[in-house]
Amino acid sequence: MSKLLYLTAMLIMMSLSACAVTPKKATLYERIGGHEVLTMVVDETIDKVAHDPKTQRSFEGVKLKALKESIVSQLCELSGGPCKYEGETMKNAHQDAKITEAEFELMVSALRDALNRHTATREKNEMLRLLAPMKRDIVSVHP
Repeated sequence: MSKLLYLTAMLIMMSLSACAVTPKKATLYERIGGHEVLTMVVDETIDKVAHDPKTQRSFEGVKLKALKESIVSQLCELSGGPCKYEGETMKNAHQDAKITEAEFELMVSALRDALNRHTATREKNEMLRLLAPMKRDIVSVHP
């Protein structure tokens, strides 16, 4: 009987170890610090460009609080977080804004600075790579 009990215990232990879940790889959202860090990054970025004389014209009449919330939601979804971005496409949102290449680059610079303050280099670079393809839908005035 003790042999049977021993074999049963061994089979159960082997079954449990075979079913062990491999740790899932953390998403960019998790590695970046989640909603809290994304909110800080977006707040700092938008506050800077909305008040910079070189870029502020693009934010005239824009409800900054709503814009920030929308961008946080978009970055959250893009980085694998639990959010669902329900805003406009980048093309629709910027079609009449006449965003120049220079304005876009200043926005990217402000975003990069904020990411540098709150995230590691790897996560910053991953986020910027996710956002880079949007340039073609945002910039409409080329030099």
